[in-house]
Amino acid sequence: MIYLFHGDDDFTIEETLASIKNGIGIDDLRDVNITEVEGESISIDELLAIASTVPFLADKRLVIIKGLLSRFERSKRGPQSNQQSPKLGPWDQLGDNLSKLPETTDVVFVETVISKSNPLFKIVDKVGSSRHFARPSSGQITRWINQRAQQSGIIIEPKATWALAEATGNNLRLIVSELEKLAVYCSGEAISPEHVVQLVSHRDNTSIFATVDSILEGRSEAAIRAVHNLMQQGTSAPYLMVMLTRQVRLLILAKELKNKGTPQIEIGKKLMLAGYPLRKTLDQEKKFTADRLVKTLHTLMKADLQIKSTGIDHGLIVDILVAKLSTT
Repeated sequence: MIYLFHGDDDFTIEETLASIKNGIGIDDLRDVNITEVEGESISIDELLAIASTVPFLADKRLVIIKGLLSRFERSKRGPQSNQQSPKLGPWDQLGDNLSKLPETTDVVFVETVISKSNPLFKIVDKVGSSRHFARPSSGQITRWINQRAQQSGIIIEPKATWALAEATGNNLRLIVSELEKLAVYCSGEAISPEHVVQLVSHRDNTSIFATVDSILEGRSEAAIRAVHNLMQQGTSAPYLMVMLTRQVRLLILAKELKNKGTPQIEIGKKLMLAGYPLRKTLDQEKKFTADRLVKTLHTLMKADLQIKSTGIDHGLIVDILVAKLSTT
């Protein structure tokens, strides 16, 4: 079989290739029957010689060619009328040559983003099977996380899916790595938003924690300005709510533990904090009464419900919330 894998989702392409590789012969001889070559400099004679080799003690041989089609991508410089594809030369016979390969050979062409006007794309697509791998968009990433978790037997709460998407963007390798880490930590229990916030480093962690500080410390102008900056950078209102709620809950717990005379080192263990984050939380805790913190938590929960259940603009809800919390 002839395959063409192309697109910007290199993670899923690599996973698909790994699955195909696992089907080639027995483990001890697998590497002998798999050849990966860079297409930038290979000649058609070299390619055909590799692909025509008989598999060794196996039913199949796999040849993976990366970047060959890109050599024949039309130049993007100059006016449209002056754009020309590189001459194919002997490669114009690639289709015929591929169709004559032994049935024991599978060939996979791997490319990033290429145009369908690419002359080799047309040739390979005609004699083989092409598949486009597109990286999930920001609107699709939560569904991708849920599907991945389900496939892996991992239980994750809806809010935690949101939080993980906010923390990682659409970096699929990072998402899988963090999911596995969270699953090990939770030991079969559902992954919660708090778990994500505690264990996953956010793309804009420093900015978010500084924003939380300014809100809870009553610096209203700085808080509103910081929130606007974060939302312009793509941080969603639901994730801001997760961060705020987490910090307030930490403050409530820290106050309860201090009132019981719990040593600071034990408080750190309970809060899963150490160093600067722990010192910062304990300093903030002194500024608020228990009653103020509980009321703040209720205010956050009401705003969170508004975001999820009403059609009111999220930015407006967050602005009102920030102004209310930072001036209370």
